[in-house]
Amino acid sequence: MSICPIMRKKNTKMRKGRSALPLKPATQSRLYPFFLVLLPILFTCVVFFGYSQAQLLYYKNGVQAMDRQLDTVFQILSLFHERVEEGSLTFTEAQQRVKDLIAGPKRPDGTRDSSAVRLTMGEGENLFAFNSQGTLTVHAEWEGQNLNNTPTPEGRYLIREVLNEGKHHLSYQWQPPDGASPESRISVVRYFPQWDWYVGIVTSEERFYQQFSSFKTLLVLLVAGSYLITPVLIYLTQRQEKLLLSSKRRGEQLAEANQSILKSLAVALEERDSYTSGHSQRVAYYMRVIGKQMGMDEAMLDTVYTGGLLHDIGKIGIEDSILLKPGRLTDEEYEIIKAHPVRGEALLRKLFAQAGTQDSQQIETILVITRHHHERFDGKGYPDGLKGEDIPLVARISAVADAFDAMTSSRAYRKGLSFSKACDEIIRNTGTQFCPQVVDAFFQSVTEETFFHAHHISRANQLLLDRFDEAREIALAQPPFNREPGIPQ
Repeated sequence: MSICPIMRKKNTKMRKGRSALPLKPATQSRLYPFFLVLLPILFTCVVFFGYSQAQLLYYKNGVQAMDRQLDTVFQILSLFHERVEEGSLTFTEAQQRVKDLIAGPKRPDGTRDSSAVRLTMGEGENLFAFNSQGTLTVHAEWEGQNLNNTPTPEGRYLIREVLNEGKHHLSYQWQPPDGASPESRISVVRYFPQWDWYVGIVTSEERFYQQFSSFKTLLVLLVAGSYLITPVLIYLTQRQEKLLLSSKRRGEQLAEANQSILKSLAVALEERDSYTSGHSQRVAYYMRVIGKQMGMDEAMLDTVYTGGLLHDIGKIGIEDSILLKPGRLTDEEYEIIKAHPVRGEALLRKLFAQAGTQDSQQIETILVITRHHHERFDGKGYPDGLKGEDIPLVARISAVADAFDAMTSSRAYRKGLSFSKACDEIIRNTGTQFCPQVVDAFFQSVTEETFFHAHHISRANQLLLDRFDEAREIALAQPPFNREPGIPQ
């Protein structure tokens, strides 16, 4: 059940009894074969794009992880360089110890025992270093060889790319100098200027993407599965669509029935007394104008407007002899009148009992307006004697709007006040009966033109069916009402 659409204007087709529904099932069913083919293709494209992005992200994170490993190596280099500067080690001794530490001790054949490396490295990862001439200064197998003029199988000169182009990470095919089979590798290289060493860490591409490969396999299975499961999904979608369409129709019927009830209640209340005819519509109008000035959004303004229409709904159960009595009420009669906010809330709570949870906040706002529109800012109002900001803002707005229209409307026993005199009364009772913040918004938004427009609204049916259109916003574009003294803040 929807609350806000009560104020929205029905279109021509709906007024003629025809509802504006989505595409007909026959039209939709003709589209399903197209979607049957298109969905797996679209899914494949999405997966391919997602895979590409995930691969780039994985590569970036992997390079960062390798770079963090180099941080440890550079800390070691810095420590040994400090010992050289202190004189506790010679430059050659320091370099030799670092080589033994990061590449392993040297064997008699000139290679290094990488199994004895004391640094914790990932599986298949090795450290190396070369100088600005392209000579390997640290390497498990080819230490001392110059690779400056050694190309990769793709024809790239990696040493030159690092030295001349300043590349930090490389992905390449590596052909060892001894003629072994080439393999794909990934390296991260950083420069240690104190020793003229370009220190790098290298791993095979297969090991680098080892964890990512399982993800790739999963994506392939998902793409293949999408071509198999799509017909099943289309069938389930068609079935669910029929259920949703049926539910939507029931919801629309319930909303229309509720709208009719609200309309009937408001019209019945207005028609009981010619002197108060149009009161609820004007109160709703003033509340919306004030609420907009206070920054409420469109949905909230619609809800506030509905609350204004129904704020006196509790009076519908009061006898005419009391409600329409031209003279002074007895104490007992006055207590009956004072009970109308509570009665109205109870009536609306029963009416909204079957509403959906998505409307609960709107309903609660309407109930708050209905129950608390006679509370006073000084706590002397009814039914709960709430005081100050303990009174919900929407109720404080309704108190000003309700009192202003009551003062400017004629009764059997008195003539309505003029716009100016009613404004004087609003000012006089600011801080006692009325919230200063709301009064300030009232004087900034309710002008004599607004007042004139409100009193030309006489038919409850018009306001229940017609949306608050742009023509009514003309009044809000006028300069605010200026009075002395100013409204207390």
